[in-house]
Amino acid sequence: MSPGSQGPPAGFFASFVEGCSDPVVSVDREGTVVYANPATEAVLGYDPAGLRGRDLASLVASEAADGRARSVRERFARVEGLDDRGSFSVPVRHAAGHTVTFSVRFHEHATGSDGSGGVPDGATGDRDAVYTGIFRDGVDEAGGETLETFRNLVEHAGHAIYITDVDGTIEYVNPAFTDHTGYESGEVLGETPAILNSGEMPDEYFDALWSTLLDGEVWEEEIIDRRRDGEPYRAHQTIAPVVGDDGEVSRFVAIQTDVTARKAAMGQLKQYRDIVERLDDPVLLQNRDGEFELLNEAVSEFAGVDREALYGTDEFAFMDAETAGEVDERRQSVLDAEEMAEYEVSPTFPETDREATFSTQRYPYYDADGDLAGTFAICRNVTDRKERERELERYERAINGATDLIAAVDRDGRLLFANPQYREYHGLEDRDVTDLTLADVVPADGYEDVERQVERALRGESVEYRTTRTHPTRGRRTFDVRYYPLGGPDDGEPAGVVGVLRDVTDSENRARQLRVVDRVLQHNLRNALTVVRGRAEQIAAGTADPAAAAEYVVSRADDLLETSEKAHHITEILSDAPETEPVDVGRVVREVVAARAEEFPDATIEGSAPDDGVATASATTWLSRAIDELIRNAVIHHDREQPTVTVSVEPRPESVEIRIADDGPGLNQMNRDVLVDGTAVDALYHGSGLGLWLVYWVVQQSGGDAAVADAEPRGTVVSLTLPKADD
Repeated sequence: MSPGSQGPPAGFFASFVEGCSDPVVSVDREGTVVYANPATEAVLGYDPAGLRGRDLASLVASEAADGRARSVRERFARVEGLDDRGSFSVPVRHAAGHTVTFSVRFHEHATGSDGSGGVPDGATGDRDAVYTGIFRDGVDEAGGETLETFRNLVEHAGHAIYITDVDGTIEYVNPAFTDHTGYESGEVLGETPAILNSGEMPDEYFDALWSTLLDGEVWEEEIIDRRRDGEPYRAHQTIAPVVGDDGEVSRFVAIQTDVTARKAAMGQLKQYRDIVERLDDPVLLQNRDGEFELLNEAVSEFAGVDREALYGTDEFAFMDAETAGEVDERRQSVLDAEEMAEYEVSPTFPETDREATFSTQRYPYYDADGDLAGTFAICRNVTDRKERERELERYERAINGATDLIAAVDRDGRLLFANPQYREYHGLEDRDVTDLTLADVVPADGYEDVERQVERALRGESVEYRTTRTHPTRGRRTFDVRYYPLGGPDDGEPAGVVGVLRDVTDSENRARQLRVVDRVLQHNLRNALTVVRGRAEQIAAGTADPAAAAEYVVSRADDLLETSEKAHHITEILSDAPETEPVDVGRVVREVVAARAEEFPDATIEGSAPDDGVATASATTWLSRAIDELIRNAVIHHDREQPTVTVSVEPRPESVEIRIADDGPGLNQMNRDVLVDGTAVDALYHGSGLGLWLVYWVVQQSGGDAAVADAEPRGTVVSLTLPKADD
C-alpha cells in the first residue's frame, strides 16, 4: 500500500465478501435480508437474489426437537443489539429440507457513501445501517456423525442438561430436564433459569455463581429448585462456560443431578441411626460367620465391654457359653431357612454380673447384589415383663384356685375378668365375659342392691355385707360379699371394682341346724327323761303296774331314737356339698310308695308317675328321703284308722312337680312355715317338725321350692317343685 493510502477501496471489500466461501448475510433493523453472498446458494441452496426481502427468521429450522429455534427467531426478529450477543448457534433450514447448524456473530455498520458500506452496490438501497453476519463451521446434522453422536448422548442422558447464552437465556434443554422439572422444552426456551427459582437460595449464592462463571471457571454446588408443580427439589448442579474460537465465553452448559431422594435417604438413615443408638434394647448385625459388624450402645452396656472391642467377635465374647451356643444355633437356622425367627433367651453377662431375658427377632439381611450377607437381631429386654407375668400367674393361680366367686368390673359395669367359680355359678363356663355387664349376670331382683354397693366401691370405699340369692339349681344361697376399689394406672379415681363373694350357705345352715337340733334334743330329752324318771319312781314305790310303766318307757325311748335319727339325717344333708344330679322322680316315687304301702297296710297309699326318664329333675340323692318323710308324716299323724295318701308326678317344660295329698287333719302354721321357708325353728320341739325341716333342706339343696295348701274336703297338699335336669 502506497504512502497516504486510505486502505483498500470499497470494491475490495465487496470483492472479498462476494468470494467468501462462508455464507454472509446482511439484514436491516427490521430483520429483513438486504444482502446475501453467492456462498448462500452453494452452502444453503438459496438464490441470493431470492433471499433479499425475506425475514432472516424464516430461515431458522423449526423442528420441535431443537429448542434453539424459537430463541434464535426471536433474536432475529429484534435485530437491535444483535451485535452485542457474541457468537451463537443458529440451526438453518437448507433449501433441500435438512438442517445445517452454524456459529454466527453479527456486526453493526453504517452504509458507505455509495449506499453499501462495503456491501456490493445496490444491496442496501436507502437504508442507513445494516447488521452483517458470517455463518461459519456449518455441519450437516443429517450426516454429521460426531455432532449426531454428541446429540444422542445429551438427549439420552439421565441428568437434566440445559444450555444458555451469556445472558442466561435458555437455548436448549434435554428430555431429562423435562422429566426432572416437569417443564416442556417449549415452556423454558427463551426463559432464564430463574423459572426454577424456589426462593430458598440466598442472593449471595447467585452472586457467587455468576462471579465464578464470568471468571471462566466451573461452578459446582447444590441448589434447591422448584419443579413446575411447585414441589421443591434438591440438585447437585455443575455449570461450565463454553469458550469460542475467539476466546470469549459464548454460552453456559448446566448439568443437574436430582439428589432429593438421596438427601431424604441420608436424613432418614441418620434418623434411623439416632433411633437405634437411643434404644435401650440391643441391636446387632452379624456376618455369615457370626462376627459383629454393627452394635448399638445398649449391647455394650449389658455386656460390660466396650463396643469397639466387640467388633469382629460373637456372643461367646460377653455372655455365658450355654446361652451363646443357643443363640448361635438360632442364628444358623435363620441363615439356613432365610426366614425371620423369634425366640427368648436369658443370658448371664459375666463382666457385669447381670441376668436378663430378651425377646429376640432375628432376620436375614442381604448385600447390594442380593446375596445373603448375615443376620441382624433386635433384642427386646423383657426381664421386668417376665417377672410381672410370673407374679400375675401366681395371682391368677390363687384367684382361679379360690373357692370364692371373684370378678371385676370397670366403671361402666362391664366385666373385666371372672374366675372359674364365678363363671360356673353364673353359667358362663368358657364364655368371654368382657362383652357382659353386671346386669347380664346378676338376677333382676337383686341387681339394684348390687349396683348401689358397687357405686360405693367406685367412690373409694371398701364394702362388706351379707346377702342371699336364689340359684336356678342350687336354691337359696347366702353370701358374704366384699367389694374393693380397683386401682387405676394413675392412682386417681378407681378404674373399677373387684368383688369377692364367699358362699357361707353351708356354714350358716350348719349353725341353724345345730341350734335347732340342740333345742329339739334338749326339749324332747328333758321331757322324756322327766316322764321316764317319774315312771321309774312309781315302779320303785310299787304304785304303778311294772309292765305298763315299762311299755311307756320303751315308747318314749323310741320317740327319742326317731328324733335322733332325723337329726342325724339333717346333719348328713348339711355336711354334704350341695351337689345335684339327674334324678328320675317317677321311678323314685314308685319305689317309695310301694315301700310305704307295704309298711302301712291299713293305709291307702297310691302313686301316679310317668314312665322312666320322662320326669327327670335336678336334685340331691336325698330326694327319696324327703318324699318318704312326707308320706310317713301324713300316715302317722292322721286322725283316722284308714289314712289315704296320694302321690303324683307332673313333668313341666322347666320343672318337675311332686304332689303329696292326704285326707288328714292338716298341718298347723308352724309346720307349714318350717316346710316352706325353714322358719319357726324357735317353736320346733317335736319329731314331726324336725322331719319337715329335713324335707325343707333337701328341697333347698336341690334348688327347688315347697308349697302347702289345703285339700278338699279336708287334708293337706304339699307340692315340691324341682328344676328339670338338662338333657
